[in-house]
Amino acid sequence: MELKSRLTDLLEGEAPHKYITPLFWQHGESRKVLLDEIMQMHSAGVNGFIMEARPFPEFLEESWWDTVEFALQEAAKRDMKVFVFDDIKFPSGFAAGRIRDCHPEYLKIYLKESHMDCYGPMPGASFPLKTWLKADEALVRVITVPVSDNGKNFDATQAVNVTGQIASDGILYWDIPEGRHRIFLFIRTREGGENHTKDYLNPLEYDAIRTYIDTVYEPHYQHFAEYFGNTFSGFFSDEPRFGNAESYEATLGKLPMVIPFSSTLMKLLSTSANRDFSTLLPCLWYDGGDLTAGARSIYMDVVSRQYAKNFTEQIGDWCRKRQVKYIGHLVEDNGAHSRLGYGTGHFFRAIEGQDWSGMDAVFLQLLPEYTEGMCPTPFGSHDSTFFYWGLTKLATSAGHLDPKKRGTTFCESFGAYGWQEGLKLMTWLTNHFCVRGINHFVPHAFSPMTFPDVDCPPHFYARGFNPQWRYFKIWADYANRICHLLSDGCHIATAAVIYHAEAEWTGCDYDPFEKVIKVLAQQQIDCDVIPVELLLDSKRCTVIKNSIKIHEETYSVIIVPYSECLPKSLLERLEELACFNVKIVFMRDMPRRVLEANSNKTGLIGKLRNNPGVEVVKYEVLARQLQKWNLHDIKTDNRENDLRCYHYVRTGEDIYFFVNESTFHPVETSVQFSQTDIPLCYNPMNHSFSQPEYDIQQTGTRVEISLAPYESVFVIFGHGVNTFPKLPLRKDMTVEISVAGPWKIGIASAKEFPDFSPAPLINILGNIATPKCLPDFSGTIRYETRFELDNIQSGRIFLDLGSVYETATATLNGKTAGVRIAPPYRMEITKLLHAGKNHLQIDITNTLDKQHGNNIFDQGISHEPVGLIGPVQILRLIS
Repeated sequence: MELKSRLTDLLEGEAPHKYITPLFWQHGESRKVLLDEIMQMHSAGVNGFIMEARPFPEFLEESWWDTVEFALQEAAKRDMKVFVFDDIKFPSGFAAGRIRDCHPEYLKIYLKESHMDCYGPMPGASFPLKTWLKADEALVRVITVPVSDNGKNFDATQAVNVTGQIASDGILYWDIPEGRHRIFLFIRTREGGENHTKDYLNPLEYDAIRTYIDTVYEPHYQHFAEYFGNTFSGFFSDEPRFGNAESYEATLGKLPMVIPFSSTLMKLLSTSANRDFSTLLPCLWYDGGDLTAGARSIYMDVVSRQYAKNFTEQIGDWCRKRQVKYIGHLVEDNGAHSRLGYGTGHFFRAIEGQDWSGMDAVFLQLLPEYTEGMCPTPFGSHDSTFFYWGLTKLATSAGHLDPKKRGTTFCESFGAYGWQEGLKLMTWLTNHFCVRGINHFVPHAFSPMTFPDVDCPPHFYARGFNPQWRYFKIWADYANRICHLLSDGCHIATAAVIYHAEAEWTGCDYDPFEKVIKVLAQQQIDCDVIPVELLLDSKRCTVIKNSIKIHEETYSVIIVPYSECLPKSLLERLEELACFNVKIVFMRDMPRRVLEANSNKTGLIGKLRNNPGVEVVKYEVLARQLQKWNLHDIKTDNRENDLRCYHYVRTGEDIYFFVNESTFHPVETSVQFSQTDIPLCYNPMNHSFSQPEYDIQQTGTRVEISLAPYESVFVIFGHGVNTFPKLPLRKDMTVEISVAGPWKIGIASAKEFPDFSPAPLINILGNIATPKCLPDFSGTIRYETRFELDNIQSGRIFLDLGSVYETATATLNGKTAGVRIAPPYRMEITKLLHAGKNHLQIDITNTLDKQHGNNIFDQGISHEPVGLIGPVQILRLIS
């Protein structure tokens, strides 16, 4: 479908309901309850759902098949799509306990390190090693190495494999050389990892995942093959991981831990190292000198590739052969995407086998204004720099770069934020995600359990108790419209930022990729994150006119976050690209080390430093330097740290999506575009088209942009000439009158609405959530008043409600003026206003946090006021 027809869709009808697929929790509810939930979702602009056992004790048993069958039948009647969450609980990989109970040989195993020191010379020394082993543990390797007198330093080049000197009775017989020595014992174990996933499959074993498929996926196909590829859309995998440590910081050498292991891993490591890897094992836990960075890199490279090949690639191939999709997401949190523990070693590899790129942002991980540093929450401290600047770009980059994903990236969001999260925060989050490339949502979650369900609120319908539910479709239509315009085309970005996994693996100093993204985004320069191996692939990454092209994406500059040590292959490729006049930027400094033996002798770093296409740039001047080189897409008149932009192209039309991410400050600026035709503005919240103020020049078009906090707008070129009303700008608004009251005020809960009761404690505008007023009220407050106008001047007239908490519906003279779920709370009333007396009714609906906010999910963020704060004003647009 071409973009023009999509614009016509939005002009002539409702937003297509195809971009929202929420989690739908299953606990064993009745068919009546499930049908009500499905009907509610469908009526609210939701195109499908993901059935998740949360928990469903009979998962994979007859009652589960009956429930899924019922859901598929009802979904088919409504042309809804159904995915199935692929386990009885998260994370995926438990197989409802069937691996543990029936195939224990496929459970996760780890490699554990222990050591002892000794002094020599002592010929004939012996060491009873069996005492180091617990039940079901096995000795894999024993390595000795001389250490310094302080016991802190050793040289891995002097390591010796003495495993062959262990007798059948488990005693090591070894002649200790002179000096102090350390004996490293490397033990295969099932102990020491994340307790929660102890009974999960080993993602490094191909047959373990094959058994998982046979246990979970195949039975679904056997039961529902007729639905596969139509109503049954696919499977959803949630946060599988190595699980060798309960930590986001599971980096080799940084955290004492067991590490992922398998029956074939030592052979694979030795093949990759082109030598016996045994003597390098100590470097995975300790600094063994020059060989350390290489040893750690080889280990991480091998296990991340094995995870990708065995887990996501194998499951994805199975799904695609049966015409269904394999989607899901990993644990990316706090940088875990390139680590062990909660991570899978390498984000791009781990998600390669899936049909969509995916991510999640839940548990208060992403909040407005928290743009850097660590943010404390009841669930631990969150790295705001990563969550705000890095996470979404990481996911959408994979969606852009992998042809299989067709540009689709979903976000599981809105879950575990507490009842204080309403449609206003959901709007801000939607803007944040979409302006970075998200074009599908998995809202978390619809729970059919009896209200209130304590599991990770909010719940959107909440069995009818959520007072904002009747406005959910406003949000859904908004999200659907944005996703509709940002799908099935091509994203335009200036820069390719190198993914930092290989730099981190070495254990040397590095900067994460999100540090670059923040600098660029605050000056409206877009980018994608590029994995090293994709840049190295000359078939997938080609040079075109001083730029690189990967899939449908083209980048004018490659930016390398600061890295003390980088692979030789990457540096050689960058030097090659620089010779093709592709601009290469190293942040802060050139690398000091090259990851390959003796590679410094080649003078590779010196060649890069002397190449005129290579620059070293400080972070604080990066954006200015790119603008100096004319490597930018758009440019604002003044610095706008809160303005984000996403450029998208379909069939010759350029779409720019702008978002004001500030929740306090408006954005008012002129934006310079390279296009030289008439622009069109589209407001996806109000579903309105308008003509902005613009000035076409020889070098491009300058457009006036005015965005209130939370607000977004599309600027579109190439649509042809149309007649639309003038875009309202704040600077062109003047106050006609202020509506002062008096106000008649009533209240109603979600179940009582629309039957209101008098509220004698409220007689003026202001916060009602105060100790002496209604601190526990959740529902709708209705404000009614009359105001008089002697005459109405010509021009467009708007109603502005000022500060509102948080959803507002306004009715003027018996006709609806509009609904607003987020700022600005402004609606046009030109055709509703008349001279003389006017009757104004305003309904303000808050969230359930005042009634049900006494929980861990609500304690980590401030709760907002409640009600209509104002001032309420009638504004006139100056023509």
